[in-house]
Amino acid sequence: MPAIEVYQACSDLLTSVKNNGRQLEGFYFALEPIIFTNWPSEYSLYLLKGTFYKDYAWQARGGGWAREVTASGWTVFEQRLAEAEKALDKAWELNSKDERIANLMITIELGQGKGRARMEKWFNRAMDLNTNYYDACYSKLYYLEPKWYGSTEEMLKFGHECVSSKKWGGHVPLILLDVHVEIEKYLPAAEQKGYWKQPDVWKDIDSAFEKFFALNPSENGWRHNWALYAYRAEQWDTLNRQIPLLGEINYEFFGGKDEFDHMVSVAKQHARK
Repeated sequence: MPAIEVYQACSDLLTSVKNNGRQLEGFYFALEPIIFTNWPSEYSLYLLKGTFYKDYAWQARGGGWAREVTASGWTVFEQRLAEAEKALDKAWELNSKDERIANLMITIELGQGKGRARMEKWFNRAMDLNTNYYDACYSKLYYLEPKWYGSTEEMLKFGHECVSSKKWGGHVPLILLDVHVEIEKYLPAAEQKGYWKQPDVWKDIDSAFEKFFALNPSENGWRHNWALYAYRAEQWDTLNRQIPLLGEINYEFFGGKDEFDHMVSVAKQHARK
């Protein structure tokens, strides 16, 4: 088989069992001696190995708070991340043109915590290879969350950079929307409902969509998102502008046709005469 087909088949298999620790472990360790015997210098298979050990490490750690992780859990987590790092370093040595390797190294740094400069190095490598690399931006955003190594202020700063950048494109401007989605989750439930109505929040959301559609005028499906957040923010002028531009409407996105019709009705009530 061509190496690219080996990678794709193995990656699809491991992704399908990612949440089943026993199957993930069993399948990978059955595959590893075969793939590295037959394709010992194929970078994508080291990428596969790095991805596996990254997932395998986080399974050992678990998804809870750091204080809930056992001493043995930390030990196994660190050992497996070290294996992931070694595999990805080898993949990068064999091919430093694949942005996926750099993006995965951001996640490795998230777990190892060796310093923000290391994360930035891999983030910059990823974006130099693909200036529209939304996934790398999202990995950095996650790294900057308060529960890891950043703060809401740093998240906002990065989100604004994603909108103002003259170099980055694609879906990258929508990272600023993601920033606010994540910040809202940190708020007490009583404060979440009014979050989107704050003028500074809406200014960010609107600017993210403005830049996104300037770069991607044909991606009409995202107007659903713009309309929904305009509704939450009670920005009736924007909502009334977006409704006729929605094209084929995905009613489920708005919570069903009745919810959509209610949104349209409210928007019309607030339309400027």
